[in-house]
Amino acid sequence: MRPASSLVFCVVTVLPSFAATFGTVVPAPGGASYSDILFDERRQRLYLSDSSGNRIDVYSTQQRAFLSSIKTDSQPVSVAMSPDGNTLYITAYTGSSLNIVDLTRSTLAVTGRVSLPAGPEGVAVGGDGRVLISTVGNAGQNVLLVYDPSAPSSSNLSNVALTPAAPTPPQLPAPSGNTYASYHSKLITTADGKSIIGANVISGGAANNRVVFIYEVASATVLRSRIVTNLSNVLSVSPDGSKFMAGASLFDTQTLSIVAQQNVANSPFAFPSGANFNTQTNQGGSVFSPDSSTIYSAFNFAPVQNPPANANVTRLLLNDPDNLLIRLGLQLPESLSGRMVMNSAGSTIYALSQSGLITLPLSALTQSPIAQADSQTILLANDQCGVTAGMSSLADSIRNAGAGRLSINVQAYTVPSTGVNGLGGFGGAGGGVIIFPGGVVGVVGGGGLVPVGGPTTPTPTTGTVPIVQTAPSQNGATLNFRYNSRAATKLGTVGPSDFLVQSPEAINIPANIRVYQNNRDADAPGTVIPVQQNISAGETLMDVLQDPVRQKLYIA
Repeated sequence: MRPASSLVFCVVTVLPSFAATFGTVVPAPGGASYSDILFDERRQRLYLSDSSGNRIDVYSTQQRAFLSSIKTDSQPVSVAMSPDGNTLYITAYTGSSLNIVDLTRSTLAVTGRVSLPAGPEGVAVGGDGRVLISTVGNAGQNVLLVYDPSAPSSSNLSNVALTPAAPTPPQLPAPSGNTYASYHSKLITTADGKSIIGANVISGGAANNRVVFIYEVASATVLRSRIVTNLSNVLSVSPDGSKFMAGASLFDTQTLSIVAQQNVANSPFAFPSGANFNTQTNQGGSVFSPDSSTIYSAFNFAPVQNPPANANVTRLLLNDPDNLLIRLGLQLPESLSGRMVMNSAGSTIYALSQSGLITLPLSALTQSPIAQADSQTILLANDQCGVTAGMSSLADSIRNAGAGRLSINVQAYTVPSTGVNGLGGFGGAGGGVIIFPGGVVGVVGGGGLVPVGGPTTPTPTTGTVPIVQTAPSQNGATLNFRYNSRAATKLGTVGPSDFLVQSPEAINIPANIRVYQNNRDADAPGTVIPVQQNISAGETLMDVLQDPVRQKLYIA
């Protein structure tokens, strides 16, 4: 028998981490006062609604310059374009009007106005060319209006009979300086033009007074609606119209059931303590990729860094479209403001941002450094006879999945064990799978978190945190984890212990690495397999099913 080594040392590199960012901020004349954005791909233009400037700013994506603005009635809110791409529609809240712009003219200006009986907010155009307008209503009337450009002027405006309750009037000045969040009704059309999705924050503004609805273009009726707690009117819709995002929630269009929600449990990297996706001003927008393989969503939480990141550094999350699993998190130069649009090739996102406009060139993503770990979960093992000596020290490489220089630093980090309840919260414990001789399989818990004194480096000779040494390589680093003999107070698994990985050159937020330490009897049978469960300690394995025909395990 060989006694477990009592030598304990810890070399953790802690360097100032001012991480790189992805995307380019475009200085815009409207600054933070934009309330909507629309991409005219045929003309390679962006139309940005400057609510306080009473104009639509026009940006040429080819020339990378702002063109002459379009003057509008007072307080323009939302913009939409006709199916043929020839007409721009603008809702003017204080002006109580729908402004019409003929985009075929060389000089852009408002060429028509439709007076409305109530202050309008959202606007969308159906596949038949008719325009749906949402308003704050008056005495419960005129909440949804339909403008038919092909009808005579005397009968071109009609009321939708059965509608959700009217949204709350705009909140001005804007909450947290986010003009998009000032307005409480938004509309978006499905790609086939058959449906329009709407979301209203209705009178009182309480968390449970938010309604989402589906409007059918052909019948000009609201087919279904639902009140949803903490609903947001930050909207995007999938190319086939089967799903849509409203803030942090993914909905099924046909049933209005919530398919998935953004949650820290879905993330491979850490979020700030108490992070809550439900905070309306934190929602920077979302958009589906043209092939529906990815949902890009932005939430304004500063990345967890030591030293701390600037408060205006936010995250662009690349999500699985079925369950909102976070595949990658990118650091942006500034916070986004609620609306994102994408070109048909899926190569570029344009978004409202803290200072006006930001472009995100997705096609150039891998031209910057991207830090990715070979493994996010590691199991170290120890026994009194040295049978598991080969598992007492394991290596994990952090590689560059992009291009350019990449350096790595790592430090022990304690994931918050408590936070907001429900969506976005922490709590619970992790786990793994154990396979015994003869093929018997069981799900096991991973134990609670080990306090390591916060996100700073632990004292080298105290605690039960695994020992880690960093070995820098030409472009990345190898992390060498060693079993800490101080963890061997009893048989079983100690952990998880989490490590914060940082890179000043990487544009992404590197995944945290979670390490378990198992102390066992040398004669104990079975093989323990750690299972990646992302950063939240609230994730746990619930059930396991063996498929002997296909030689697979299905783990819930």
